[in-house]
Amino acid sequence: MKDASFLGKLFSSPFIRGFYNDEKPVVDIKLEGNKFEQRRMTSLINTIARNSPTGRAILEDAAKAGYTFSFERQRGSYGFCDPSEKRICLNPMHNDAKLTGTLAHEARHAQQHTKDVPTKFCTLNVATELKLRRATESDAQAVAAQTALEIRAATRNEKIWNAFEETDRHIALSVGKPSVFKSLDSVVADRDKNMQNAFKGWFNDWRTIDAYEQGYLYHHLRAVARCEPEEKAAYFAQKPFEGHKTSADILKMVCTTEKGKCYFANDLDIMDRETAMCGICQDTREAADMFFSERKKVTGKAPDTSYQNLPDRGDLFKALKMMMMPIGEIKVTKAPLDKKALPPSLIAGLNKIRQGR
Repeated sequence: MKDASFLGKLFSSPFIRGFYNDEKPVVDIKLEGNKFEQRRMTSLINTIARNSPTGRAILEDAAKAGYTFSFERQRGSYGFCDPSEKRICLNPMHNDAKLTGTLAHEARHAQQHTKDVPTKFCTLNVATELKLRRATESDAQAVAAQTALEIRAATRNEKIWNAFEETDRHIALSVGKPSVFKSLDSVVADRDKNMQNAFKGWFNDWRTIDAYEQGYLYHHLRAVARCEPEEKAAYFAQKPFEGHKTSADILKMVCTTEKGKCYFANDLDIMDRETAMCGICQDTREAADMFFSERKKVTGKAPDTSYQNLPDRGDLFKALKMMMMPIGEIKVTKAPLDKKALPPSLIAGLNKIRQGR
């Protein structure tokens, strides 16, 4: 659904954003929107393409795959990638520094879908879905981080990296910030290390992991309980949970550079070692037990057992419960829970999940 609202256009207009140069995108990408929106999108594209080899390669792949870039006003989201319609949309209400990283993130999702990452949730077995969906998000943020670092090195301007750091503190801390005088060539040479650290940093925020487990898996498993009896067979057909990929398969499919090299080539079993990467919460495990028990009754199909021996990650809703508790009653075990609201990047991610994007 294309956004035609007055506010959507206003936030890309000269009244809010100032004037953008009337130039063509360095990467030949299809654009939609009025002239101000197209000039703004061109500015974002060219900032990446002129200053980040990593970002440029990803934009080129999205262009080759036929994606159209546009702005669309969204509630609580920075942007989304819709592989079914081949659209990447950014929220015009956010500033250009934040949207530069978002564009790299969403273009990476477009690239992932050209590499056989299933576009529909619950396609593969539960163990694979858990790791695959986490990997696609953490990898997209690793690309956003590396793109921001490369732009910083090329321009000596901190603005885009600072915008990334503000909303993704755990990842930024994991990557570390090199000297502003470090050359672009050196930052590119460190890409595998930077992206490994960014990928791993995504898993340092358990609230993010929980939120995605809820959106990508738990709610789909629980939804069958709300189906009418005559609807259940069709629902099970839409959520087959069939097929398996190893952790190494997932990393080699998702975590690649523009030359096709996996940046985790020296550590392909990491997702089997880290509970944050391969573990499942008890609530999700119970929802899966219920789902497959009901599926067997309705269809006679054998249950998926892939998740049964995965490490336990505890309570899926602990973040929500802690937020509802008085501050004095919160008992901290590892890292303190921020008293402020959930991070903007997490809120944006949750909205993407709810929209099925």
